Amino acid sequence: MVRCLSFRFAWLLAAAVLPQVAHAQTLAIDGVWGNEPGCKYARDGNYEDDTMLVLKPDSVEGYVVACEWLQVLTAKDGKQVASGICNFEGDEGVGARTYVIAKDPTDAGLIRIFNDQGDLWEEVRKCP
Repeated sequence: MVRCLSFRFAWLLAAAVLPQVAHAQTLAIDGVWGNEPGCKYARDGNYEDDTMLVLKPDSVEGYVVACEWLQVLTAKDGKQVASGICNFEGDEGVGARTYVIAKDPTDAGLIRIFNDQGDLWEEVRKCP
């Protein structure tokens, strides 16, 4: 009996001490957002325009980049910083990127995506 209890205690202790598996975080948006070419791509899966951009709660995809969000932090004003692992078309490697996702304060249907240098990447609206 003592041996059984010590085994259970050891198992619980190990579970508490071992690193926890991280789960990807998501943006506080619902559905798929994009520019016009991005929404078309989200519907049919065809790249027709190199300006396309699709923003989802768990990822962003442009013509040459696709990122999966790993961490999302929200500022007091509602802007979100999303960091992710990204794949780049034509490259075998991967990289990490950070973006700022900002809902327009006067137009709830508009989101702006900025790169980590503060430059506007694209404006998107919810896809129909």
